[in-house]
Amino acid sequence: MKAVKLSLTFLCAIIIALMVACNGGQPTTEITPPTPVSDSISVTLNLSVKKQEMIGFGGALTWYSNWLTTHSKVTEMADLMFSDLGIDIVRFKTWYYPDNYPTNKLVSNMSSNGDNDYAKAHWDATNQLHQLAKARNPNIKVLLCSWGPPASLKDNGKLQEGALKKDANGFMYNEFADYWDDILDYTPFNPDYISIQNEPTFTTAGWTTSKWSISETSLLPGYNTAFTKVFDKIKNRAHVPVMVGPESQDIPTFTPFVNVLKDNPNCPVFAWHPYNVNSTTTASAITASLKSVGSFSTKPNMMTEFSDNLGWYNTALFIQESLIHANTSAYIYWKLMWATPSSGEDAGMISTGSSPTSPYQVTPYYYLIKHFSKNIDAGYHRVETTTATIPASNLVTSAFVSPDEKKVTVIVVNNGTTPAKVHFQITGKTAKGISIVQSKEDSYYKTINTSSPTKSISLAAKTITTVVLDI
Repeated sequence: MKAVKLSLTFLCAIIIALMVACNGGQPTTEITPPTPVSDSISVTLNLSVKKQEMIGFGGALTWYSNWLTTHSKVTEMADLMFSDLGIDIVRFKTWYYPDNYPTNKLVSNMSSNGDNDYAKAHWDATNQLHQLAKARNPNIKVLLCSWGPPASLKDNGKLQEGALKKDANGFMYNEFADYWDDILDYTPFNPDYISIQNEPTFTTAGWTTSKWSISETSLLPGYNTAFTKVFDKIKNRAHVPVMVGPESQDIPTFTPFVNVLKDNPNCPVFAWHPYNVNSTTTASAITASLKSVGSFSTKPNMMTEFSDNLGWYNTALFIQESLIHANTSAYIYWKLMWATPSSGEDAGMISTGSSPTSPYQVTPYYYLIKHFSKNIDAGYHRVETTTATIPASNLVTSAFVSPDEKKVTVIVVNNGTTPAKVHFQITGKTAKGISIVQSKEDSYYKTINTSSPTKSISLAAKTITTVVLDI
């Protein structure tokens, strides 16, 4: 028996010596990945099951834009918006309202007063902001939107309220299409997307608005007819922007418009606003609304305006659920830059005053958008996620893979009242690196350190966490 033990010992020594020799004289060390703790929730990412392709995340620069371009720290704010934030798309308002249009189409002498929406100051600011954006991100896309036709094409003779004018031949669709052709002629940049009317069913006293019906009635022009007329007018231009619609004021309005636009081949992307959602809307009602948007899956959709109705955390949760239930391909927050309010919550991502030396604020909304925009780009696809164990009901998870499948960005919102531990598995792949940022009330976009992509990470209650995995 002793001889057998000695032989086994000798054999083991020979094997070890051979292994050392094969490893260049260095003893080998088996590396065992750390095992997640037993109470850790497993989140599985299946990159082979792809969902919507992303157009990207962004914000709008409309009113108060001239406060930004005349500010002494415009360069700092432009860096924050167009470099650090990582947005892929910006929404501009067209301010093309020449005096005495269409007799005069030039913008050189365009007024800037309340009657014409202070057009000239905003026109100049928008063009400057476009240059600032492109200098920092040449790939950034532009959505150019109209809040209504010029006064000469309105039935009440002014920008505010009213509807498209009629002449002896009916509603002036051809003239409206000519106006859009002029917008594109005189705008000094080529927009990637255009919207012919912001919120076509909404009007309010004193605001630049214009009312439409999806199909023509005796009192209202037909949005679908105008949409096709504009496309036919601009389709032979050297640069033809993608037309999106209907930019509805709320999701209940979205459905009847899209039931018609889905059959319009000139409308390849749907656009919507969710102003039916506010802090009193139940979670089930929000989910049902978003699923109704997602039910029109034959074309991609963009959420092009929303802010103020929810706090920063619930806005983060709403964006997450929009990605999951509405299958939205772009989410454009309304107030990329806005006036600092005199009271109440500041919902602008960045806000400031009218003076060139006014202090500017970077708000929690900036950081919540950054959770999505910094590491999810145009061309990424949302992929299937599966979250195990019963506590997972409090976790709302989405994941996005880069076109080369070398990077996966995971967004996890812990909507529970207690902390949770999670770890990630990628079907058929191995994560080689990880980076994590997390936000909670009064602590935004903070780096969470971890030594391995296989270790569990902790998610405090009511937090949003972005995890970037290198494959």
